[in-house]
Amino acid sequence: MISAVLVSFNERIKLERCLKNLQNFADEIVVMDLGSSDSSSIVCKKYNAKIFKHDFVPFVEIVRNDAIAKASGEWILVLDPDEVVSDVLKVKLKQVILEDKYQAVNIPRKNIFFGKWIAHTNWWPDKHIRFFKKGYISWSNKIHKYPEVSGKILDMEAQADLAVIHYSYDSVKEFMDRQNRYSSAEAKNLHNNGIRFSFLLFLWKPMREFLARFIRHAGFLDGFYGFGLTILMMIYQMEVMVKLWELEREK
Repeated sequence: MISAVLVSFNERIKLERCLKNLQNFADEIVVMDLGSSDSSSIVCKKYNAKIFKHDFVPFVEIVRNDAIAKASGEWILVLDPDEVVSDVLKVKLKQVILEDKYQAVNIPRKNIFFGKWIAHTNWWPDKHIRFFKKGYISWSNKIHKYPEVSGKILDMEAQADLAVIHYSYDSVKEFMDRQNRYSSAEAKNLHNNGIRFSFLLFLWKPMREFLARFIRHAGFLDGFYGFGLTILMMIYQMEVMVKLWELEREK
């Protein structure tokens, strides 16, 4: 039995696309809702998804283990509401179940920013553990932290037709709004881990972002999309540093 597990907050349109995509694949759909005020619950009922309520949290890792615990399937597919699974990948994942050689699958993601697949700029293949046997994976409550895996991992080939398709941001405003939330969480994690603000870090972190995304990972091949996204991620790193400085002042 395959259980799809999602955490959602006010993403009705994207959520419906995701749930529709799962109809011919998942035997059970579990949605943990973080207090949505749109009609997400109606969408969940339309696709026979099981809904569980939870207080709002700023990022998904905090509640991901709790959401997975609600699922009854032996195999778990973790998705965000803005993701769908390609048909070829669905077939491959069912083969993984039949072969029963692995406990987890590291899957590439096609990140769609502003309507375009970003094939460089360090957003491809962007692999994540998204399919696994229940009980073999555990997430920490730190933002964007890779999960702990206790079993054997299948590292999927970086092929576009074997990817989770991630319809990430439709607009710059949406990007900035979410990064504002993420930067606050990341600054808090850094502070809790003993990292302190310095002008060197303030200058280095955005510069490293540019060198990694635009130079090393050939962001220039994505044209202005690659350049613009690199600049936005540089701004994000500066936000993190300024918020870290602010936390130190408060302490």
